[in-house]
Amino acid sequence: MEVKFTKVEGTGNDFIIIDEMDGEVIPEVDKATFAKRVCERKFSIGADGVIFISPSGICDVQMRIFNPDGSEAEMSGNGMRCFAKYVYERGIVKEKKITVETLGGVITPEVIVNDGVVEEVRVLMGRAEFERKLIPMEGNGDFAIDTDLYVNDEIGTIKITALNIGNPHAVSVVDNLYGTDVDSLGSFIENHDAFPRRTNVQFVEVNDLNDFDIRTYERGVGETLSCGTGATAAVYALEKLKMIDPSREVTVRALGGVLKVTLTEDGAYLTGKANIIYDGEIDY
Repeated sequence: MEVKFTKVEGTGNDFIIIDEMDGEVIPEVDKATFAKRVCERKFSIGADGVIFISPSGICDVQMRIFNPDGSEAEMSGNGMRCFAKYVYERGIVKEKKITVETLGGVITPEVIVNDGVVEEVRVLMGRAEFERKLIPMEGNGDFAIDTDLYVNDEIGTIKITALNIGNPHAVSVVDNLYGTDVDSLGSFIENHDAFPRRTNVQFVEVNDLNDFDIRTYERGVGETLSCGTGATAAVYALEKLKMIDPSREVTVRALGGVLKVTLTEDGAYLTGKANIIYDGEIDY
């Protein structure tokens, strides 16, 4: 069958959007397989994930996101920015503040519009949870802040701070970000026995107060050019480690571009650009 889709990107994190507002396009039993096939680079469309848009009984709209390995993620910060741009510019929602139902809870993005075009999207990402049982993460103690995580005999241990911001994250501060083997180390940590639902992994090198570079190894994806929940998780981790000023905006420099994170009493706000690349059809 011919499946209509839209390719979008947010700071280099790219997604395939399938609009199911008027009915299911990809049957539920096929969604995981569909994501695995169409996300495969060089052999198909290629993407970091597939986003399905559908009606919601509790919000303006529902977002579901599937990773390239077929697993379903709770949420994606960059995916949410792309999602918000799409649903606003395509007329699915009319208001600039949008309520979105996700597996990670209700998320509220706000589009920043100029002449009908969404220039940036500001997403209220919520608050971080640091309790092990809420991440979830196995181990001693209630929290895993600046904790030694044993990787293997060759690498030994690595310091991480673990948290949940709609999905699980492990953040590690390093001295040489671009000398870090993100693929190898990220894979070890993602699949570590301590994380029963696996985890996303962030490697951070601090440049200055409230300014840092980041590389992300996403659960079920591998290294990506950017990760919105990862940027937010890293800011929360650095706050716990007293390495940022939480009263000021934080600049997060990912491989795919710059994101801004602001911590407030309501939670963390993530701001960045999103772009619609093209519309197309695929014979599936």
